[in-house]
Amino acid sequence: MTDTQATGYDCLSSRPVSEGEWRAFLLDCFEVAEWQLFVGHEDRVAEGLRDVPQDVVFSVFCTYREAFGHFVMGFSVSIEGWLVDRVGRLEFAERFAAHFDAYVLYGDTEPPGLWTLILADGQRLRVAMDEGEDRCVLYAATAPVPGLPGIRVDEGLWQLK
Repeated sequence: MTDTQATGYDCLSSRPVSEGEWRAFLLDCFEVAEWQLFVGHEDRVAEGLRDVPQDVVFSVFCTYREAFGHFVMGFSVSIEGWLVDRVGRLEFAERFAAHFDAYVLYGDTEPPGLWTLILADGQRLRVAMDEGEDRCVLYAATAPVPGLPGIRVDEGLWQLK
């Protein structure tokens, strides 16, 4: 048994993913059984859990929602500690980006107000963005973001602590 704490991977994606695609990806990514996984739209979680006994604990619990701006979907994947040791936050974002040919925004150890953007080819950029209610628009990145030519390139973002 691991001592690693359970955690959550909260990200934004440039590509929408259907519930079926989510299921297949998460089952493969974390190598868990179907009964250990919950996937549902965040507005329909209660409906999705209606027939599930209250004492059931899912090893992987994923909710997703629509987003706007440079991202079309936000998601939260909560996982048990033993799965953190199997697939860390960065590896998860990289796998998602490559699998779905998307760019993925996530945060881990960046300075306040900055994020990491993983491109489908695995390249990592540091980015700054304006946030509103479910609306996130990038305005600066350490390198060009494919498909988003209006974003200012600022390599100095790597220097911010």
